[in-house]
Amino acid sequence: MFNISLLCLSFGMIIYFCVKDNNLAILIQSFSSLNFFWLIPAVLLIAGVWALEALLYHLIVNSVYPGQYSWKEAFRVTMVGQYFSAVTPFGVAGQPMQLVALSRQGVSSGVAVSVVVRKFLIYQTTLSLYSLGVILLKSSFFESQIHGFLPLALVGFLAQAASVLLLFLFSVSRTFTTKLIQFFFWLLSKLRLVKRPEEKSKRVHAQLESYLNNNKSMNHNWKLSLQLYGLTFLELTVLFSVPFFLYKAYHNPGAPYFDMVSAQAFVTMIAAYTPLPGAAGTSEGSFLVLFNLFFQGETVKQAMLLWRFITYYSTIVVGMFFARLGKKGPELARPEEASGLGQAPEGVSEAPAKRDWFLKPTGFPIHVSGPYHRKGLCVSSITIFWGLPH
Repeated sequence: MFNISLLCLSFGMIIYFCVKDNNLAILIQSFSSLNFFWLIPAVLLIAGVWALEALLYHLIVNSVYPGQYSWKEAFRVTMVGQYFSAVTPFGVAGQPMQLVALSRQGVSSGVAVSVVVRKFLIYQTTLSLYSLGVILLKSSFFESQIHGFLPLALVGFLAQAASVLLLFLFSVSRTFTTKLIQFFFWLLSKLRLVKRPEEKSKRVHAQLESYLNNNKSMNHNWKLSLQLYGLTFLELTVLFSVPFFLYKAYHNPGAPYFDMVSAQAFVTMIAAYTPLPGAAGTSEGSFLVLFNLFFQGETVKQAMLLWRFITYYSTIVVGMFFARLGKKGPELARPEEASGLGQAPEGVSEAPAKRDWFLKPTGFPIHVSGPYHRKGLCVSSITIFWGLPH
């Protein structure tokens, strides 16, 4: 039933795009004037984005489980995240569903949380630095062409920077994270949304310790960190290059590559916090305003529709084939576990090997349970709350 619902949702969003404002007819009409020598690379670029993101997950997971995690498995996790981010407001379902996908591939729950949070932190940090760079280098050009542009871009950048700072503190500071969790459970108890808040707070603190230990061990690998930031920079550049190839596909003169990459970075900044699936409305509007500086006449609307289909709706079309998470695979073993290290200390029983998943259609709590051993610490379960509890 869940898979059927996803399929209906996917087709519904695609059909809506096609019939809204006669978009499909406009796209078909524009094909006769397109240069496919430039259009085909534009389509391949988005596949390159997915491949690079899969490589990032492949590298991060293999830093914990050397040689045990394939790029193919990482690509599935990537597309699960892309799909559920595309179909939910603010993309809130992307990371939680990636946690479920990783767990079904045999990654322990504690490691899965560390992997997803680290990948998200690297992406947001790189995007913030990228945004800062284009603001410093290109904001004067866009401000001279579009009145009131700079304040809007700065708001988008500051929102990104604030989210990076909060996520960084959550990842490295036990004090900050502890106080945040205490405040969270205090607020929920006052709102009568959670029963026995002290008991649940203690359970979350135990799970948090597992996450922080995993995160600390990953952050010590500076060579890997440099690789991940470099690949993320490349991923963003590939994504931001799509409008340039569309520009050339419409036979437009000149080649303002860096200006168009900067414009796409600004579109991403402005649309990042729109509370609708795919930042609907804001993405299209900001694209039309910014790229009207480059495209000639009516081609800017045609280019916007084609850009939207390539960068957003193609994710839904391809991602829905990966949304079905499949059966649980065998547990991956860390090197210290294989050699007898990381076992539960004497007198502490092993956690059960079984893992259970369930996804409720409303409230969206995801519960993943299973063994996790590190330096004598045995954590039997981890619970991630997505959205508001019942």
